[in-house]
Amino acid sequence: MIPIKKAYGYVTRINNGETQVLVFQHPIKEAGIQIPKGTVKPQEDAYQAVIREMKEETGL
Repeated sequence: MIPIKKAYGYVTRINNGETQVLVFQHPIKEAGIQIPKGTVKPQEDAYQAVIREMKEETGL
């Protein structure tokens, strides 16, 4: 069995002196609150995958 590689990242900001972490409600309610994450594609390394996932899932 070939392992499935995952990549995830945290988007943070300082707001009024407090660090906040970006989370979002997944469109499928049962999936709950999440951070940007996903599967690393065969042609990617983990860094490329996390940047892609952040763009796709946050629009940033």
